Amino acid sequence: MAQNFLSDMNYNRLIIISAWLLLIMFLPGCSTKIPPEIRQKPLNSPNVAQVREQLESHLSNNVRWGGIIVSTQNNKNSSRLTVVSLPLNSSGKPKRSDSSSGRFLAVVKEFLEPMVYSRDRQITVTGSIVGTESQKVGDFLYEYPVVEVNHYYLWPLEPDPVIIEHPFHSRHDLWFYPIYFPGTYPYQLNNFYR
Repeated sequence: MAQNFLSDMNYNRLIIISAWLLLIMFLPGCSTKIPPEIRQKPLNSPNVAQVREQLESHLSNNVRWGGIIVSTQNNKNSSRLTVVSLPLNSSGKPKRSDSSSGRFLAVVKEFLEPMVYSRDRQITVTGSIVGTESQKVGDFLYEYPVVEVNHYYLWPLEPDPVIIEHPFHSRHDLWFYPIYFPGTYPYQLNNFYR
């Protein structure tokens, strides 16, 4: 009986040590390079539409906004990003969506390379609202809320998927489907195979 108890204890110890080793191996994969200022949403952060409607009540409020860059303009002492606002997920990344609460201007007190901070890139900024500025979008005079940026994060480009289809049968080849061939398989490969 004592022998069974000792073997059970060793087995339990082995399970615990294995669980810790697996946890230690996989924890670095959960780490992120996203700054904590971008991940954490400020309290009572209004969206772009709310600021456009009631600017006076939101002046100097801290916000976390993000979206798709429309243009980057460098001035003598700062860079100005025109951004189409999109809803953000819990970590602050803009969600691809057809709904937007408007556009905003993000003023960064440093030079940003326009080829890197280019059109259609995703960005998230945190900062305070300092006012509005009127600019034309086409022939429409648009009132942009202006954010003086404290922190920003340019989201990495996501690679386009590579689709590989079955070479002999099309998607609509019903003779072999579903018993012999499952039809067309779209496979997604990473950039290594391109």
